[in-house]
Amino acid sequence: MDNSNTIQKEIRGKIHNQGVGLDPLVVISLLIKNWYIFVIAVFVALMGARVYISHTLPIYRVSTTILINDTGERSMMNNDDLLQGLGLPGGMRNMENQMYILSSREVTERALSDLPFEIEFYFKTARNKMSIYPDSPIKLLSDGEIPLPRDTEFSLEYLGNNMFHIESESDRFPFSQNASFGEVIELNGGSFHIECWNEDWFKINDGKDLNFLIHSRRHLISYFNNRINVNLLSRGGSILEVSMVGTNAARDVDFLNKLSEVFIAISLDKKNVEATRRILFIDDQLIGISDSLALTENKLQKFRSANRIMDISSQGQAIIAQVTLLENERARLKLEANYYDYLADYLAKEVSTEIPIVPITMGISDPGLTRLVTELAELQEQLLSRRVGEMNPLQNLLDQRVRSTKAALLETLNGLRRANSLARHENEVQINKVNTQASALPVTERQLLGIERKFRINDELYTFLLETRAEQQMQKASNVADSEVINIADSQFRYRVAPNPTKIYFVGMFAGFGIPFIIIFLNFLFNKKLKEEDIRKMTDIPIAGTIPKSQDKKNTVVFENPNSTIAEAYRLLRSKMQFFTKETSSPVILVTSSMPGEGKTFTAINLASVYSLLGKKTILVGYDLRKPGIYNDFLLENNKGVSTWLIGQDKLEDIIQKTSYENLSVILAGPVPPNPSELTSLEKTNDLLNLLKERYEFIIIDSSPIGLVSDTFHLASLADSCLLVVRSGKTLRDMLSLTLREIDSSNIKGISLVINDAKSDATQYIYGDKFGYTNDKASGNKIFGGKKKVKKDAKLK
Repeated sequence: MDNSNTIQKEIRGKIHNQGVGLDPLVVISLLIKNWYIFVIAVFVALMGARVYISHTLPIYRVSTTILINDTGERSMMNNDDLLQGLGLPGGMRNMENQMYILSSREVTERALSDLPFEIEFYFKTARNKMSIYPDSPIKLLSDGEIPLPRDTEFSLEYLGNNMFHIESESDRFPFSQNASFGEVIELNGGSFHIECWNEDWFKINDGKDLNFLIHSRRHLISYFNNRINVNLLSRGGSILEVSMVGTNAARDVDFLNKLSEVFIAISLDKKNVEATRRILFIDDQLIGISDSLALTENKLQKFRSANRIMDISSQGQAIIAQVTLLENERARLKLEANYYDYLADYLAKEVSTEIPIVPITMGISDPGLTRLVTELAELQEQLLSRRVGEMNPLQNLLDQRVRSTKAALLETLNGLRRANSLARHENEVQINKVNTQASALPVTERQLLGIERKFRINDELYTFLLETRAEQQMQKASNVADSEVINIADSQFRYRVAPNPTKIYFVGMFAGFGIPFIIIFLNFLFNKKLKEEDIRKMTDIPIAGTIPKSQDKKNTVVFENPNSTIAEAYRLLRSKMQFFTKETSSPVILVTSSMPGEGKTFTAINLASVYSLLGKKTILVGYDLRKPGIYNDFLLENNKGVSTWLIGQDKLEDIIQKTSYENLSVILAGPVPPNPSELTSLEKTNDLLNLLKERYEFIIIDSSPIGLVSDTFHLASLADSCLLVVRSGKTLRDMLSLTLREIDSSNIKGISLVINDAKSDATQYIYGDKFGYTNDKASGNKIFGGKKKVKKDAKLK
């Protein structure tokens, strides 16, 4: 008894509510145990990846590169540089603006207007739409707009003999008709006909329906515009890469090349428009000058003929030279005044779609005016580019800069106009003085002087304007675009971006391994049922025995198969129980569990059986008054037992029943009482155990689950040893943890664990003639009597 108390003291305090941590060995065990699941999952995933690759249209990337010629900033350049090439202001060459323009909807629309993309022909598969561009076996023709609805799918089946069937399954536009190629089809108040351009194409693709779709303008522009990607190849350079990703590389190549062509034409068109406006301005000035020149020339000829005078005196020549200089100056001042009027009208407009003419082209060299007009031209050009780049975040800032520049320019312009007015007035005064000097000449010479003076002035001004217009026309003819294509888009240099077989197979392999692992691991993590290794980690209570999984349907395994592995496991349990009960006379051993279904009754019956086989007088007491079960295993009637004895209905001799097995008696639980807890707590329970100790050497009690009811705690306090049965794969973690805490607080003596239904992958071996382990798979749990040969490589245990 002292040894039992010592063992009890050593066990006391070892029970703890220890969480089951993540053990790497457990993870490895999961992988090894479920290896076949991973193999199957990886194989299925790789097969799925292969099917996906074979049924997915390849996606290609095609690109073109464009060089943006950097001609520098225009705001600080000299007049000669401004005239050379009639270059546009810096805004048009701003790299960010060029990228916006390239990806703009307007440029996309202009490119698509020259491409046959409105009608798309394709095949349909189970999950793909395979475009056949650039092939076009048929052509839809109409005198006006094709009357078929836009963005509606049609299918055409070739019937042979120049016949076809066309239909649409759209609920919005149901249509079906047989017709021949070239036949006019009336529809929606219009008509169209279909021409066959390649009959051999239908013969080659016999059995396939040709599908086509007439895209709406909005949808077509959005489809291509959304796929344009513009990148600057290097930060310090000016080369742009324009690329697209799609399933039809040939169509994307044609679009990119047309887009580049349209983009390059934009800058050249703008240059030519600016040059044309300058030429028109000069032409307007030439109209008035040419008329005056013709009149003065005719008048001069008539005067000389009438007065028979061909030349004037030296004094007259000097006066004419002086007047000519003054008249040229007046003409220049008048040209400046006209430009100032033009610029004032331009500034008066709230919104202008034109860029102002640079003053240097009109012979005006004021640096302040030139700088402001050039700056306004740059800002105005950036604003105009917003028309094709609506998402530019600098829009508001540009508006403010344009307004402030216009205000500064208007102030400068007002000052220049006042100065021009004063200069013209001074010029008139000088001309009047010269005219006064001319009045002293003879009348005829004075008249000739006046006519020739006007002629020379008109002639010089006319010649100046003609020379200026010729220069502008030559510059217009020599204009080149600010950009050029470096590498055209070519389908031979396409790059496949998807599907990527290597990546997909890798993802498939990863998913084939990862998904089952996650499922298995989560199932393990959130599984509340304990495994054997979990049980050992949760408590330091000694494990008295480990019972392997039983294949027998009966609970009396020890008697039915006395040489089985289970019978041997119970013999081993009986041997270990000596450490808890060896000095105790007629020990009382309580068998319980934390919850039903863990095998406490199975353990109690077989533990009692191995004690009886030892020749010890053993009695099995069914103290589970709530759910009796022993009587079924021994084929007895449960009409009397513990419950009837506790209430005084039966005597002890009446409730003790002999079994068919030697040295084993049982006391059944009896009829289920209405108050099992109260009956169990009676002092008669202690009296019953004392009486049984006088008659039997071992008393085994099958009690109710200690984790669910309070009955068992009273019985445990009377027992000499308590076996807590835990079933691997059945016991709930929370229930066992709660039970262990309650046991710890109840001072139950001699507590130990029995792990039931343990699964072992170890090979079984035989030792001796009638008991032990075996490596004979056919023998199962049974080892029959007689000698059995042992394989040489078998290990003795």
